[in-house]
Amino acid sequence: MFNREKKEAFAAASYPSNKRDEVLGLLELFSSYEDSWHGDLVKQPIGRLQPAFDEVAKTIAVKKARNLLTILKKYREWYLSESGVKAVYGGVLLLKLNTDDRLRSNMVASPMYLKFVLDEVFEDPALETADCIYRALMWLAFAGVPREAAPQIAADEVDFHDMVIRHGGIEYKIYREGLRELQKLCELDSFRVIRTNPSAEQRRARLEGNQLIRGLGSTVIMEQRISMTLSGRFQKSKWSLTYENVSDSGMFYEKYEQEIFGTAVSFDEVVEQRLDAMQGLDNAARIRNRNMIKSRLNDKYVRWKAVFYAQTQE
Repeated sequence: MFNREKKEAFAAASYPSNKRDEVLGLLELFSSYEDSWHGDLVKQPIGRLQPAFDEVAKTIAVKKARNLLTILKKYREWYLSESGVKAVYGGVLLLKLNTDDRLRSNMVASPMYLKFVLDEVFEDPALETADCIYRALMWLAFAGVPREAAPQIAADEVDFHDMVIRHGGIEYKIYREGLRELQKLCELDSFRVIRTNPSAEQRRARLEGNQLIRGLGSTVIMEQRISMTLSGRFQKSKWSLTYENVSDSGMFYEKYEQEIFGTAVSFDEVVEQRLDAMQGLDNAARIRNRNMIKSRLNDKYVRWKAVFYAQTQE
């Protein structure tokens, strides 16, 4: 880390002891860049600093990236006041957190886009492997099936004639792009296990039952296992889809199609559903949360359109 002593002094002067290691750890992410610049990040022009910040931000959570941006600006103020430096580049002041690339990697634009991603990350449904489960989960998410309801969907609730899934009194759309994996999960009582040696390929029986989301042998695919498997697969790719973000993508895609035909976009129904899922809210808390959820959904929808369709709301 370039100017380690200065950065340690900054952390000690600006943050409580239980936060200093985190602050220094985030600043440490710029070490290789500072080595190549032969100078402190605080002195770098925006043309050099922004690309470095963009790369660093991709490796950490959005919340941490925002925190890092605050730390960098605070570090600049401290550097000016404590180091007696009269001229420091204003690069840090001009830094912006670019969330477009992150949104593009953790959301999808359409059913065709989702199929493209799934084809890149998972085995083809024609191979009849357990990957059909994870592909189907993403389609359930895109269709708006609540995460907790997904493992409860039964094969006899899937209607391929009307292209809907009927569960809990609600109809969820089946997209043609995800038809094959859903059909396989309704039909198969075993999955192929593909090994390095083709001659060693075999089939293993699925857990008995009629739920779509059930695995091999006696292994019940619980939520933690699902999350770990999906995370592990996407970690090896340039995408980082989650059930929740794919669900929002599907909702936004539906809203966008309606908007094209002149229907005003409203998230009121979704907001009320999410409020109903929260326990123990009094009236005041419900109002606060309603405004917050609605604002976040509207903002996320605007960003989603801007990234995937180069459009913004008026």
